[in-house]
Amino acid sequence: MNVEHALKAFYKLHGYGEEGGINKKWDMIKFGPISLPLPNLESRRRNIYLHDINHLVTGYDTTWKGEASVTSWEIATGGWGNIYFAWWLTLWGMAVGVMFYPKHSYDAFQAGLRMKSAFTSGLTKQAMYSLSIDQLRSRLYRTKTEINHRSYYLWAGLSLLVWFAPFLLGFVVFRLL
Repeated sequence: MNVEHALKAFYKLHGYGEEGGINKKWDMIKFGPISLPLPNLESRRRNIYLHDINHLVTGYDTTWKGEASVTSWEIATGGWGNIYFAWWLTLWGMAVGVMFYPKHSYDAFQAGLRMKSAFTSGLTKQAMYSLSIDQLRSRLYRTKTEINHRSYYLWAGLSLLVWFAPFLLGFVVFRLL
């Protein structure tokens, strides 16, 4: 099965809709019984398939543990360039891993140092879609000279800062009022 077919099956399995729901104005993030709206910005619509391909390549599922793992992995692979909303979501997801699944977050980050992601691969969408998952995974491994040397602890700290920033800001504003 090639990546394109695997991605369609992934979307169907999880009920994400056509092309992962890129035509929706809003998406929902679920916290147990609570769902919070997430704006489906143009940058997210253009790039969500890359994050979903990363799920296929890594085998991480869409549970909180799986999302925390894939986001830790994505940061280690090189992140999202100048797609700032994706960086925010990815750092936020990594913080979930740092707090609740630290071993999985650390292990995923270490695995990501040795790979490129769908975003950093340099491959076009059509080129990725035509490969099998195993072929794409093989193409994403870095050579020894390409391996990233990012610090898990630096990125874990930054992710926690992103997670707690709204609370800290709210506390400061509340204290000033």
